[in-house]
Amino acid sequence: MTFIFLVLSLTLTGCWDRQELNDQAIVLGWGMDLVEKGKYLATANLVLPLASESGGQQGGEQGGRSSFMTESAYGRNNRDAEQNMQRKLSRVLFPGHRRNIFIGEKLAEHGVFSIMDEYSRSPMVRPRANMFVVKGGTAQEVMSLAYQLETNPAIAMQKIQEKSGAPISRSLLDFYIMTNGTGCGIMPAITILSPEVKTDKKSKNDSPPQTTLGLYGAAIFNSGLRLAGYLNYDEYWVRLWLADKLAFRNFTALVNAADADPSGGNAADAVSGATKGQTVSVNVDSFHRQITPMFQGDLPRFRITLEGKGYIEENNSPLDLSKPANVQKVETRMNQYVEQQVERVVAKVQKDFKCDILELGETLHHRHPYRWKKLAADWETLFPEIELDIAVKLDITGTGTTSKSLLPTRDGGEK
Repeated sequence: MTFIFLVLSLTLTGCWDRQELNDQAIVLGWGMDLVEKGKYLATANLVLPLASESGGQQGGEQGGRSSFMTESAYGRNNRDAEQNMQRKLSRVLFPGHRRNIFIGEKLAEHGVFSIMDEYSRSPMVRPRANMFVVKGGTAQEVMSLAYQLETNPAIAMQKIQEKSGAPISRSLLDFYIMTNGTGCGIMPAITILSPEVKTDKKSKNDSPPQTTLGLYGAAIFNSGLRLAGYLNYDEYWVRLWLADKLAFRNFTALVNAADADPSGGNAADAVSGATKGQTVSVNVDSFHRQITPMFQGDLPRFRITLEGKGYIEENNSPLDLSKPANVQKVETRMNQYVEQQVERVVAKVQKDFKCDILELGETLHHRHPYRWKKLAADWETLFPEIELDIAVKLDITGTGTTSKSLLPTRDGGEK
């Protein structure tokens, strides 16, 4: 036995391929831009270890020094650009912690097929990483912009998305699932936002609004994996709700004198702008959706029921919410408003994009697999003409910390 162990000790060399932490350049974000056909610009956000070791952080800086560095290189694909980038770095690129991947708009319009293969093939890429399309800009621009609340812009965009009601980030995996299902794909879209009002600094300690990163909505990809268009921020939530992935959302609807009628007024009044300033805001934090496919002959139609529960957070309308009948009127108005918004976005998806990002085909596949086999090949043509019956049921479960307003009168309401 002693002889055997001595022989084994000569053949087992231990961690011969280890990579020390202080020899690694940790990548948190990766971006790709199309320069010309067949030539790409890769950008990486790298952690600066000296900044990370010091305590305290503010505005993406520590001790007057940025906590991340941005490096870039040209290449014919991801791996070629990474190799060219490595020749400028004293540490080995380590993409195992890469959380977010950014795609410039020009590359998205050209098509993302040419860069997506590496993300599924390489064991160093997280399947649950997040993908972002940069609307109106490049990946390098957003990755070079310091974000004040976080040490790294790559981390910032993931948190912004989650704080907007979207699920925990995994859009890379979702993109692969969708494109191998109905053929279409969707990714979150971001943009660079200038301050609404520009204010000059009057002293060195002032902190006026600055150019920053923001969530635009979602980028839609057709069956050729090319950018088909966008859903903006006020449309993105509809798709999340229909996919049963919406966590929370605040809805604000106009409420006017017509709501004193038992009917609750006409649906068109809710978005007419005729009663500017007379609004009610409802915070909905419980969402559910039910999609039921039905058949008329060989073609399907869908009944979609969207449900939610929430409470009133602000009331600037003439209604006294201490009366249950008035709460019911707000609920009626809110359902009219939200249903109208949902129908508008669904019509945009069907007629403008002609792409099933609503995952109706996937629902049909699960419920009626044999029928789906007959429809799958023509689904891209059939989807724009599919009939949808949409119903919204929002339940108001409370009026906040008070029912009747503490203010003595309501403008145009009951005294």
